[in-house]
Amino acid sequence: MNIREAKEELKRTILAYTARTENGTYRIPTVRQRPVLLMGPPGIGKTAVMEQVARECGLGLVAYTMTHHTRQSAMGLPTMEKKTFGGREYVVTDYTMSEILASVYEQMEQTGKKEGILFLDEINCVSETLMPALLQFLQYKTFGNHKLPEGWIVMAAGNPVRYNQSVRELDTATIDRVKWMEIAPDLSVWQSYAANEGIHPAICSFLNWKPESFYGVQAELGGRGFVTARGWEDLSRILLTLEELGLAVTEELPGQYLHHREIAGEFWIYYRLYQACQERPYEKMAGAPYDERLCMLQMLLQGVYRRAEEWQQAGELFQSLEYFFQGCKRQDETRKKTSAPDPFVFLELCGEQLENRRRGIQVKKECGLLSSKEEEREALLEREVQRQLGVWRLEASKEKEGRAARSIEEGYPLVLQEWMQRQEQQEEKLEALLLEYADFMEQSFGGRQEQYLFSLGLMEHQGAATFLKKRLPDLYTSFDQGRDLNLEKDRLQECLQK
Repeated sequence: MNIREAKEELKRTILAYTARTENGTYRIPTVRQRPVLLMGPPGIGKTAVMEQVARECGLGLVAYTMTHHTRQSAMGLPTMEKKTFGGREYVVTDYTMSEILASVYEQMEQTGKKEGILFLDEINCVSETLMPALLQFLQYKTFGNHKLPEGWIVMAAGNPVRYNQSVRELDTATIDRVKWMEIAPDLSVWQSYAANEGIHPAICSFLNWKPESFYGVQAELGGRGFVTARGWEDLSRILLTLEELGLAVTEELPGQYLHHREIAGEFWIYYRLYQACQERPYEKMAGAPYDERLCMLQMLLQGVYRRAEEWQQAGELFQSLEYFFQGCKRQDETRKKTSAPDPFVFLELCGEQLENRRRGIQVKKECGLLSSKEEEREALLEREVQRQLGVWRLEASKEKEGRAARSIEEGYPLVLQEWMQRQEQQEEKLEALLLEYADFMEQSFGGRQEQYLFSLGLMEHQGAATFLKKRLPDLYTSFDQGRDLNLEKDRLQECLQK
């Protein structure tokens, strides 16, 4: 299965493992909840998908790389305890709590989440001394004398031997204790991920041109090397950052992330072509060579993605601000029933709620439950709230008490109205851009591969697809009908023949 299918299977497993009877007990007892094992090549996104699943399912997440653990750190250290049996006192061996289990309990205290995922990465790289303890943990969910809290699901990941010479084959006893899921690389799934995660457009365009360059691993010494999805994503991040800072991108950079000389060299040439194409108007795309058409096509998609994300951001911020200020307003109205109106108290309530929200976000960040997009969204919300509180404080200090109170009561709806208008403006701009580009693609490439790639690119981006469905349903339907799996196969085959 590909990583998208694995993600959906993980969610179904979580729903099954956390399902309870009418009496509140788990339908599948903890001892019968087989740990999930994702087995696949390195850099394919196994760790990332665990983080996504935990966030989307609202679960806690504790992740450990097992290669860093010894038997002592996993099981805990032995201690000598005195116990009485049959009237006689004995000295027996006990264990301190495992570092791994202690981290689970610590996160439960921090987040208040009673259910979560314990993710054990590189599980087939553990030492020989740790393997018996790990086998016991997979079946009974215990390390030493300490048990994993009920409601926490064990998930793991590993690499097959053909990709990693330091791993060992798992024996039958181990395999028979896990829910085994084999993961394979899939470019089409990764392209959808790339569209929503802001992967550098030159990389997306290059892989449309050279899909066979997406993933390849050779474990043999002296082989050509390897390229992974992780390598492409990390290369994207450094490229975007260097460009944003106005720093030079050197010819050696791709080879520092893509450990395949031929692919790294081809991408460098294509990257320079992409940079050159940015100066050309898209209207000239029809007469350009194939590789240049792909570059210019990706630029059109990036323009739509950027507009769609601005539209989404404005809408999300409007909803967050509405929830925030209305919550403060309800607290203020409750307070007014027992004390005299005071505009500065409302400002204090806003400040307290903002601080509580900040602490909650910090806990999520420390526990690995905060995505980069969510962190950016929260930073924007805090900046906007702080700006508005500053304006109100200044106005309230200059006005009499009654007028100051009215100013604040009338002020926060105006803030919401401002952001609603921003979203409407973004809607108008995005709609105009989509209609302009769709008309151009129809006139220039009607029924050809370029038009298909354009429609596929739009439908892969969540913001663009949502907007099309809401504001341009006819266009959405026409694009959605073009997402045929046979067309996808034909597209890849056509790319290979170019």
